Amino acid sequence: MTEPRAGPSHDYRALPDGTVTMLFSDMEGSTALLRRLGDRYAEVVTLQRRIQRDAFVRHGGHELGTEGDSFFVAFSRAQEAVAAALTAQRAIAEVSWPGDAAVRIRTGLHTGEPRRHEDGYVGLDVHRAARVAAAAHGGQILLTEATRRLAGDVPGTGAKDLGEHRLRDLPGTTRLYQLLADGLDADFPPPRTLGRGSSVPQFSTTLVGRDVERRALEGFLTEQGCRLVSVTGPGGVGKTRLAAAVATDLDGAFRDGVHFVPLAPIRSPDVMWSTLAETLGMAEQLDDPAQLLEDLATRDLLLLLDNLEHLHGAADVVDQLVRAGPSVRVLTTSRRPLHITGEQEFPLSPLEVPEGASLPDVSLAPAVDLFVQRARLVRPTFVLDDHNVADVVAVCRQLDGVPLAIELVAAAAKMFGPRAMRARVGRCLEMVTSAVGVPDRQRTLRAAIAWSYDLLPPPVRRAFRQLGVFDGEFDLEAAAAVLDDDAEPLDLIAELIDASLVMVREAPDGEPRLRVLRTVAAFGRERLAEEGEEHDTRRRHAGHYLDLAESAGPQLRSSAHLLGRDRLVAAGPNLRGALTWCFGTDGLDRPADIRTGLRLCQQLAWFWYGCGHRTEGRRWLSVAAAAAEGDTDEHMDVLHGLAVLTLQTGDADRSRELLTRTLAHHRRRGDARGVARSLNALGGAHRALGDPEGARALWTEAADTARATGMTRPLATAVSNLAALELDAGNHDAALPLFRESLELDRGLGDAWGITAGHINIATTYLRAGHLDASEQCLVEQGSVVLGLGDDELVVDVLEIACAIAARRGQARRAARLLGAARALRRRAELAITEPDRVYLEAQIAPVRAASDPLRWAADEADGALLDADAALGEATERAPTGIDTVASSNPCPS
Repeated sequence: MTEPRAGPSHDYRALPDGTVTMLFSDMEGSTALLRRLGDRYAEVVTLQRRIQRDAFVRHGGHELGTEGDSFFVAFSRAQEAVAAALTAQRAIAEVSWPGDAAVRIRTGLHTGEPRRHEDGYVGLDVHRAARVAAAAHGGQILLTEATRRLAGDVPGTGAKDLGEHRLRDLPGTTRLYQLLADGLDADFPPPRTLGRGSSVPQFSTTLVGRDVERRALEGFLTEQGCRLVSVTGPGGVGKTRLAAAVATDLDGAFRDGVHFVPLAPIRSPDVMWSTLAETLGMAEQLDDPAQLLEDLATRDLLLLLDNLEHLHGAADVVDQLVRAGPSVRVLTTSRRPLHITGEQEFPLSPLEVPEGASLPDVSLAPAVDLFVQRARLVRPTFVLDDHNVADVVAVCRQLDGVPLAIELVAAAAKMFGPRAMRARVGRCLEMVTSAVGVPDRQRTLRAAIAWSYDLLPPPVRRAFRQLGVFDGEFDLEAAAAVLDDDAEPLDLIAELIDASLVMVREAPDGEPRLRVLRTVAAFGRERLAEEGEEHDTRRRHAGHYLDLAESAGPQLRSSAHLLGRDRLVAAGPNLRGALTWCFGTDGLDRPADIRTGLRLCQQLAWFWYGCGHRTEGRRWLSVAAAAAEGDTDEHMDVLHGLAVLTLQTGDADRSRELLTRTLAHHRRRGDARGVARSLNALGGAHRALGDPEGARALWTEAADTARATGMTRPLATAVSNLAALELDAGNHDAALPLFRESLELDRGLGDAWGITAGHINIATTYLRAGHLDASEQCLVEQGSVVLGLGDDELVVDVLEIACAIAARRGQARRAARLLGAARALRRRAELAITEPDRVYLEAQIAPVRAASDPLRWAADEADGALLDADAALGEATERAPTGIDTVASSNPCPS
């Protein structure tokens, strides 16, 4: 091997000034390489240094630092820096390394204006460049937006936008791009950053008159180190606006960001936990609070939990969050304190209303200032003067300075002057404040909403009442389905938006998403009940979401799987609201519409099963089964769905009992499709109970029934399940053609889920037959698809296959980490493993575990359990070094 050239000597006076592109690089996994290669590691370091240094010199780089396998190089032109990084990566990839080492360089580039100091540079830009490199994976080149923009079009390259990321010890976020080019790998896990930053909503109007409260709240959360601060006060007082402003101010003060968690649509602690997991990007912890709390233990973040007063059990959830870790801070908004030990209550009063009516004295008073600003939004020429100041002050006083009330009233400035407003506000207040047992400020807010409501034309009032049935966001199609007026729905909604009674935002697809504030919606529902319109409106609401479920549900078993899943996820709060009304779980004396509820559960059963919502699915299917009357087809479909989800938790006896009942029903009815579905699912219960011959008989009958009646999907399922039995018996040659037959049937159906499951089953067959490379190739090709489907069970299959491959190849640490990840995901998703699969997996792991240090194995398995689904899949589908084999589970399809 040629001796390396010495590092270039620089005249540091020639270093570029002004705008400089800085490149940092180092070798991924260098410590592991050193342990594996021993003395030959020095050859690797020397050779990679020479390759990179040649590239840097060729493109005009100024080497400022080299330590071990790392470089710090400065370039006067961003384009040359990018070209140098690309040249080095391509050359690295072409080398045959000593000891067959896999050398992968991670590179980061950032362009800025660092300050010259002695023989180098100092400043935040230098640190940012180093952090970008640290975020990269081996073989990956990351660029900041400044570098990408200034580099322009480097021939033969492109850039993939990876979004905004938080970098350790640096304020704000940094937008990262991945360099794309021939000769470079394109698929990498997410960058190793602190995440995508904060998620605090930004309001289109300014926060008025809360400077003192803002500073005080920030002090509690930072200087005084309070772990839990609860902003309390009446509805409409501005709790959310103030808390969001404080959270925005503190962006950058918490290493892992500030996260806004809207809880207004949530009705139970279970859904609160899943909402927290979704907000924090921990989708794999949706149904596992313990794992979520464990993940929070090392995080430094602020959680803003908005609207807690309606949630029974919220105090217990918040208490656990606060105790999760020393650097977790929680800021809540609620109409009442949580009464948790250590809670710092922050009562928020209405805005100050001036005593007098002298223009100079009141013009800057918070309540008056808010009124004037909001009035000018709808009437830009509005001016506070000597003629109207007394009326404005009187309106603010009658509204008790409640911000939401003032905003609603001020929105009417387009039609009414302050004097007309004053007359109307007085009458509304008198009517509502006569109610007994209602807090004064609640009466005031009710008056403001009622007054705004009474200003609406009758058709718009009716629309407002009916839109109150929605939970969370909804679209125009849903609004039109619920409204029963002959008027154009768009006109009605536009008037409500104008009146600040409906909020609107633009969704990522460019379409409007509507929302009625919770307190305003509650007022609308009261009026809806008073007018005797609630039942019919709720019926239309439930009917619309049944139509949506009937449309989106079949998409889950087609090439449009992701579209169907996203539609149902977005409709989640309203689907829950519809089910709550249908089954009477909202406190009604009796269920309101059992049949619609049963049909909703029919359509949602596969969504709950295949998209990671099993706990919620079991809850609703259990409610539906208890409410159902008579052995109708809908009732049997609910029992079928409940049986499938019950089997996944390991209760095969209960599953068999339910499926035996559904099978008998479909046989009596002569329903061949129902018979085939029940046979397929019932066979799974028999297999789980250790009765393979019983399972074979059931699955054979399912296949015969499907063939006789030309039903492709039940046939594909039955054939796949029969193949699983052949695997259990060690008949690999018999299993493979059956799995391939099932895969072709799913391809004919365009079933994205079935196709992916088919590939994973084939990977399992290759594994058990000893064709490890073929099995691994299947995993590499299907990894990203599996993650996109959102099915925990498929993810576990991949992890266990990769674990067995690693074990067969003697890779103890890889096997232990993947085993830990698979077991943790099974626990979180409540997925039981069948006895045949457990026995097989254990047989593959036992030898390598026995040959390993027990403490090391336990530590690696524990590390793997901390991986999220994305990271675990990335590790499982990363092609292992030559000579590694695989093992997996083959799960029969339920339907």
